[in-house]
Amino acid sequence: MLADDDFAILNAIYLKKMATGATVAEVTGLGKAEVEERLAAAAAAGQAIDMGATGAMLLDDGTAAVLAYYRDRYAPVRLVPEVLGWYEAFEGINTKFIGQVTEWQQSEGDARIERRLLQTVERLVRDLSALVSRIPRYAAYARRFERAMDRVDQGLREYVCSPTVDSVHNIWFEFHEDILAVLGRPRDTT
Repeated sequence: MLADDDFAILNAIYLKKMATGATVAEVTGLGKAEVEERLAAAAAAGQAIDMGATGAMLLDDGTAAVLAYYRDRYAPVRLVPEVLGWYEAFEGINTKFIGQVTEWQQSEGDARIERRLLQTVERLVRDLSALVSRIPRYAAYARRFERAMDRVDQGLREYVCSPTVDSVHNIWFEFHEDILAVLGRPRDTT
């Protein structure tokens, strides 16, 4: 099984599909030099490929290693009724969030809709505290959400849902992928 920091690095790429070392360092909280060193080792091991300025992508062995870590590390969590109940409640919040993002986009950024959307994110940040004792790395999602919401409050509206920054929408999407992998559930693509 991957070491925790190697998992964090490869998982950041797994969730983002492609990421630079700087992005991985920002997301994981690990130092940029450590991330670069571990990415080079992952590339040498055939787990990732460096695509230059656009970042790194996982190869099949890297994806398999990430999924094996989820399967092995989180097998006990998949049996905890409180975690399963938390996830079921999250799905209702997720549906609300998706609707709010769509409404915000269609309104071209209406401030009232934006405030409701950010309140939904704030609720998720509070709710994440119930999972952090079992999945400590989820505290990083709370920090990322708070940082993105602060940027929106500063008038940087791209932090609502731009695909090119660590926006609340991107973080939410990555978290959803993450919790599904923790629970061993496929993403509903319907």
